[in-house]
Amino acid sequence: MAAWTDEESRRLRELHDQGMSLRAIAEEMGRPQSTVSRWADRLNLSFDRSKTKKATEARVIDTKAARVELEQRLIAEANKVLDQMWEPTLVFSFGGKDNTYEEHLLDRPTFGDQKAIVQTAATALNAANKLHEMNAGADAEGVVSVLAEVHAAITAMADENPDEPPTPTDEELDAEEEGQ
Repeated sequence: MAAWTDEESRRLRELHDQGMSLRAIAEEMGRPQSTVSRWADRLNLSFDRSKTKKATEARVIDTKAARVELEQRLIAEANKVLDQMWEPTLVFSFGGKDNTYEEHLLDRPTFGDQKAIVQTAATALNAANKLHEMNAGADAEGVVSVLAEVHAAITAMADENPDEPPTPTDEELDAEEEGQ
């Protein structure tokens, strides 16, 4: 193997200052760990495990905080989606021989759209629940969370009315618009 250079000493100091481990530095420099360790000793560089342990603990805490934030965002999005269940909705289509555009405002989404809304919210809540369980660690085993209960309730609500109500005809929609 080639002799150790001043440039390698400079690079070793730089990587060490960045908090990289001995193994990572050796890999980065393409040198055996034993060689990097010997030169680190000569340069009075220490690979004190307490710093690595603290850095790892900090990363674990940061990752957990990011999961909590994402969990909260998923719950908020599930709430927004569920609010759409009872909001007026615009339905439209292109068609006919002239490829005309037609639209109608309904009091609330069709049953098929309501089912999709519930499924979307359930998916978001399920993902939020998994993040919650990851953050809770082993303590969460066997515990049914509030999110799991909400998920079950939403799923049950979607299963109550399995038949989609009939879609109103254009005449019925026109009559409804004229009556307003």
